[in-house]
Amino acid sequence: MIQLVIGAAAGYVLGTRAGRRRFEQIKKGYETAINSPATKSAIKATRKAIADRLDPQPRMKEVKNLRREDGAEVLEPDQD
Repeated sequence: MIQLVIGAAAGYVLGTRAGRRRFEQIKKGYETAINSPATKSAIKATRKAIADRLDPQPRMKEVKNLRREDGAEVLEPDQD
């Protein structure tokens, strides 16, 4: 019985150390992937596509220093 307890304790200690090491590897890979320019670009494009599907009307902004002859402002699609 004591051998079982000692074996379980040794397995727990060794598994915890290996588990922490593996956790750190996964965490580092996750942070590298999230902070890469390609991922940020893909996230931005995905968010824009979702926003366009939810609100298909393009957001408009005023073109500065440009007015029609009748005084109305000129608008163009916002690129955000």
